[in-house]
Amino acid sequence: MAPSTRRGSESTAATDRYEAVADLAQQALADEDVESLLQSTTSAAATVIDARSLAILERRPENERATVRSHVGYHAARGDGGTVAATADSWVGTVLERADPVRSDESIDTPTPTGEARHSVGVRIDVDGEPWGILEAHANEPGAVTDADVAFLERIVDVLESAIEPASAPTDDAGSAADETDRLHRAVETAREGIAVFEPGGEFAYTNEAYAELYGYDPAEIEGMHWEQVHPPGMVTRIYREVFPQLSTTGTWSGKTVGLRADETRFLKEHSLSATTDGGIISVVCDVAERRRLESEFEEIYGRITDAVVGLDVDWTFTHVNDRAAELIGLTDREVLGRSFWTVFPDVGEDVAEEFRTAMATQEPTAFEEYVPVLESWLEVSVYPSETGLSVYLRDITERKTAERELRESNRALRRLYEITADTERSFEQKVTRLLELGRERLGLEAGFVADIDPETDRFEVVHATGDDRISPGTSAPLSETYCRQTVETMEPFVLTDAPAQGWADDRAYERWGFDTYVGCEIPVTGGTQTVCFAADDARSEPLTPAERGFVELATQWLSYELERRRYQAELEDVIDELEASNERLEQFAYAASHDLQEPLRMITSYLGLIESRYGDRLDAEGEEFIAYAVDGAERMREMIDGLLEYSRVDTRGDPFEPVDLEDVLEAVRSDIRVQIAESDAEIDVAPLPTVEGDTGQLRQLFQNLLSNAIKYSGEEPPRIEIAAEHSRIDGRWQIAVSDDGVGIDPDEADRIFDVFQRLHGRDEPGTGIGLALCRRIVERHGGEIGVASEPGEGSTFTVTLPPAGNATAGP
Repeated sequence: MAPSTRRGSESTAATDRYEAVADLAQQALADEDVESLLQSTTSAAATVIDARSLAILERRPENERATVRSHVGYHAARGDGGTVAATADSWVGTVLERADPVRSDESIDTPTPTGEARHSVGVRIDVDGEPWGILEAHANEPGAVTDADVAFLERIVDVLESAIEPASAPTDDAGSAADETDRLHRAVETAREGIAVFEPGGEFAYTNEAYAELYGYDPAEIEGMHWEQVHPPGMVTRIYREVFPQLSTTGTWSGKTVGLRADETRFLKEHSLSATTDGGIISVVCDVAERRRLESEFEEIYGRITDAVVGLDVDWTFTHVNDRAAELIGLTDREVLGRSFWTVFPDVGEDVAEEFRTAMATQEPTAFEEYVPVLESWLEVSVYPSETGLSVYLRDITERKTAERELRESNRALRRLYEITADTERSFEQKVTRLLELGRERLGLEAGFVADIDPETDRFEVVHATGDDRISPGTSAPLSETYCRQTVETMEPFVLTDAPAQGWADDRAYERWGFDTYVGCEIPVTGGTQTVCFAADDARSEPLTPAERGFVELATQWLSYELERRRYQAELEDVIDELEASNERLEQFAYAASHDLQEPLRMITSYLGLIESRYGDRLDAEGEEFIAYAVDGAERMREMIDGLLEYSRVDTRGDPFEPVDLEDVLEAVRSDIRVQIAESDAEIDVAPLPTVEGDTGQLRQLFQNLLSNAIKYSGEEPPRIEIAAEHSRIDGRWQIAVSDDGVGIDPDEADRIFDVFQRLHGRDEPGTGIGLALCRRIVERHGGEIGVASEPGEGSTFTVTLPPAGNATAGP
């Protein structure tokens, strides 16, 4: 409801408040019509306060309801017989209970007024010390009703309290006259403006404190003086000539006059006069200098608002510009005031014009963000409309927008950095090249390179590079003629954004390369030193941002990790090569040893056979026993040599892996050991078995060894053997269990039985001590594990894990 200049100029608002209070005070003194005064009050307040509606309500005698006596704008009581609730828990009741003004948005204990308003203020009206009613103002936006507005409402409530008759007051003429005098006195005593009443002859009949103080008198001193005594002679003449003729014609006059204080000093004053029906005059005065001082203070305070604020009228012309706005625009307020918004900001797009027009049309505030080319800035624009224009708050958010853009670019660069480093299809050299290209793009620089350096020998050599022909792989120079010598002396990226300006103009590095911009970081590498660097011929206008530094550091960390990993990989490959060579030599040794040992063993066995056949009739029983021991030992030695040779060839002489049906394998094993099964009366129960990835021959040997051992160490009873499979949900491998009810194994010996030549059941039992060691070697070649769970006398369960068919990781 209030004009937009209220936001644009608090000094204008202060004048409006002053004039409104003065006019109402004059009306209260001159007119006994309370209804007219109530209507004038709401109308006058509505022209000053930026509120949706204002109303004066009178409490009814029963105290449960309040009647709307006067209102401007929408009021909820219009649909309820002109009354609203005034109980203790209602908005009106709350205001009636409190001596101070009440705001609906200050306390959660304050009831919300009826209707759509969410931000309201109410001031109690007292008559004869009792709550008579309230003056309320409602707004849609927080802060629309300011503290100055609340003080203004309190002042006009003072006027109303002096003019409203209490409901129970006597109506006889004598009482009315006394009450009228008392009412007039209260009105002028509570007013903040200077108010005086003159007798028809021009003598002071009454002055309030403000009036007397303005002229430098006590109220008692000025009473009875003539008005001419408080004006200089020239002003007296002018009043008689110009003021009184208009006053006698229209009944009112207002303008500026010169006052004369008791100390003979003069001052300029705002002066309003109203004639009374009995020939007297009511005078209201205000010191212009004081008013201007207050206006100046308002302007200064308003100019200190952090946000830039401008006022526009309905023609989009600047009506106000605070200091921050003038600074932001780059023009003084005098250069802007009176000019069109579109002239000052010619590049602003149609979207802004549409926002402004919509705000004016709907009278609803709006906010948006806009880039203003003429200012090279992003602005956050908040628009508050009124009937006569717009108040526009401008906040420079360029820094925030820059940070948001930097964050987006940083996230994009980090995603691409991850994609490059995690790409398994690219070689290390390809990854480094892509990383350098990404770094050039992220930093906006022309060249990127990685160099080997050695401070002790003053060596610099490029090993990876992109973007500049001067820097290519193999390029070398003395380290002392490069920026990299400085790079390795810092624990963080070394940055030059304008090398000549930063003291490098006469340096050999600048003379050789001519890079104005350089960003370098040391790559921690064991056994050497490397750097990753980005550079450009032109200087960089902006310093390196934290996000850009972070990118360089992340790239450096990846290079450091990858170079270390490659070093460890190379060392590991060397070890593997050595192990493979060693294994090959061992295999050759084992083969040679087994081949060379076979012949002596065969010779021993043959000659023992000849001795037994030729001289057997000459040998006694003990001699025959000795020959039998020798033959058995030679045979056992041959079996051990064969087993050792087979053990050494598991990894090198096995067949390629392929899908193997374990049920077929077990069927073949049972056929191979059918004699042993029949002689021991063994019972073998085989559950459904899976297809795995492996070497058919080695898996057949694995399960033959396990079944043979189960039968061999079954004890006195016929062997009972169960074979079952279970699929692991954790790693997808198959677990094959071979369980028996034989003699069992001491748990402390469970690991030792898989070592070569380790036997737990004595030399009298058949075997070489290589079978289970061979089983573990076969299982490990298949990427699995073998273990045993057993107790003496309780049997044993051997568990083998094997990869499923189609497992890409399985293989020799």
